[in-house]
Amino acid sequence: MKALSLRPYHGSVFIAADAEDYQRGHKRLFATPDVLTCATAGRFTGGEGKDGMWTYLVFATEPHVLAHELSHVLFHVFERCGMDPRDSGGEAFCYMLGQLMLEAKP
Repeated sequence: MKALSLRPYHGSVFIAADAEDYQRGHKRLFATPDVLTCATAGRFTGGEGKDGMWTYLVFATEPHVLAHELSHVLFHVFERCGMDPRDSGGEAFCYMLGQLMLEAKP
């Protein structure tokens, strides 16, 4: 798993390398299994991590799926912060999505 920064927001986001990495990471981070099928192209999960901070785990098979799943993460982060992702033309959302996509690159 690869850890990405959510700065300036609180929490952690991890990108799984593949489906097996996602399933192992889910068990380690959230103490529960999440079994993916062979048809699963992407998934995001969020919950309280062991450090008490909100933690997200993302799996995606393609870059466009990764953008989709990271968008779910950001919508959730913004909701928890009381922010509307559409404010200021969506600039904060777009900036964060671009930053996460750059950090997620292998």
